[in-house]
Amino acid sequence: MIWGSGSQDSQAAKALFEEVLRRLQATGYRKLLTDQRRRATATEEYMGWLLSSWLSRVGADRLLAQVAIVAAKPLELRLQAVDVCTEGQQRYGILTHFFTTTEEASLWLQPFTLQEYTT
Repeated sequence: MIWGSGSQDSQAAKALFEEVLRRLQATGYRKLLTDQRRRATATEEYMGWLLSSWLSRVGADRLLAQVAIVAAKPLELRLQAVDVCTEGQQRYGILTHFFTTTEEASLWLQPFTLQEYTT
């Protein structure tokens, strides 16, 4: 998911996350990369929905295991992301890591083989 500068529309963001949920269910893929460098600040109402509704559905059903986040620069945006990630890890064991580039984030999500770490 690549957030644009117009991402302050809570209804559009909810629709996007509902689509992500459907795709996780349909594919069995349990990883997500989100580039938040241009994301707008989320409203309290939207953050509440994300934490109580969406996260509980992907977490309780174990639809999401790993999230790679290319972090936004503004502190407020990073703190919002940390809130969601902390809740996801504590309640559902969703592993999250923050990155500065999409290349690093993508690499972290790739499966590795034992041979890669023994040579």
